[in-house]
Amino acid sequence: MASGSRSGEFAHDSLQDTASIGKYLEALAQGFTSGTLEFTSGKRSIKLEPTGLLELSLKAKKKDGEARLSLEVIWKEPKRRKPTSPPLKIAPGKTD
Repeated sequence: MASGSRSGEFAHDSLQDTASIGKYLEALAQGFTSGTLEFTSGKRSIKLEPTGLLELSLKAKKKDGEARLSLEVIWKEPKRRKPTSPPLKIAPGKTD
């Protein structure tokens, strides 16, 4: 997937230690704060630009010696429209 593409999917699975996971979570936090998230692995990449209100879903589970944490954030991307007419200008009228 090309960076900045209008659609696409990015997935990455790996085994990491807790310090590495913490760094990834810090990068996610900074990306949400700045409004840009870029994911890259090898030749695959995607750029996301979260804005407005975001839906957060968090699930934690422990069962039979296995723990799981799922985090999902969903938002609508604003539609980028090209202007179809010149920009509007408004000026006050002259008084006599």
